Amino acid sequence: MSSMPVPATPLFRSGGFPTRPRADDPHGNTADHPGVECLRWLGLKIACGLTPDDPVLLRQHQLATEQLIGCGVLAAVPAQEQALCLLWSAAHNPLLPWHWRMACLDQLQRPLAALATLARTDDALAARVQRFQWCLSQSPLKEP
Repeated sequence: MSSMPVPATPLFRSGGFPTRPRADDPHGNTADHPGVECLRWLGLKIACGLTPDDPVLLRQHQLATEQLIGCGVLAAVPAQEQALCLLWSAAHNPLLPWHWRMACLDQLQRPLAALATLARTDDALAARVQRFQWCLSQSPLKEP
């Protein structure tokens, strides 16, 4: 029985959260950072809707993302894009409860605002943010 090799990229090594080397970690081993592991667990709970009656979880995820960015554990743009994609996919998952999907959709504004701020000096990021804002405006999700 042979297993498929996992590409040795930061995306796979960190479980989906792109990282950058910290000053005290020149080899970029931030995937083992306890904050990144906590962020992964929060993301899994959001994506699977494990606690749909706990919208505070969404705020905790965003605060953890911002703290890890502030500490230099995660790179700002990829981490905020990851948070945005997580919330977008959870909001559009028809298997999750409607109120959870709407809570995820409501929380999209925070990572989107962070990316818009970062996009002021990056034309490629500005274009991605603009495309996402257009997709968001075309979202079929509406209150029942």
